[in-house]
Amino acid sequence: MASKKKVKVEISRGRYVEEQGFKKLGIKRIFKSFKYSFDGLKYAYLHEQSLILHIIVMAIIIACGIGFEITPIQWVITLVMGALILVAELFNTAIEAVVDMVTEEYHPLAKVAKDTASAACFVADMMAFGMWLVVFVPKIISLFR
Repeated sequence: MASKKKVKVEISRGRYVEEQGFKKLGIKRIFKSFKYSFDGLKYAYLHEQSLILHIIVMAIIIACGIGFEITPIQWVITLVMGALILVAELFNTAIEAVVDMVTEEYHPLAKVAKDTASAACFVADMMAFGMWLVVFVPKIISLFR
């Protein structure tokens, strides 16, 4: 087992931090981080058809939640599963962009990267669909009784 070296690190905005090129902290950096996040959301919204489809589905699910007056725990399930889908779509978009940046030619590993990212979205979709069935099917059945 390799021994761990103890390194003295100055935890401040002093000379060591600047010499090492560490990111400086501050409110300006926080605002830039938000801007970059919104830039990513904007890109995905404008260029990814599946993201728009998932947003429409989420709007329908939320409307159903309001209409069926689901419980707070059902709201948590519904919204967490919707967020899982959106997160998976954003990761898929990021992976596709990186693969496209690295190679424009067909490469079997590029296909694997893109296909598995897409599969992650599919798994998230199926999990959400199953959970939404658990929440809404009993409500729909009770309408016909």
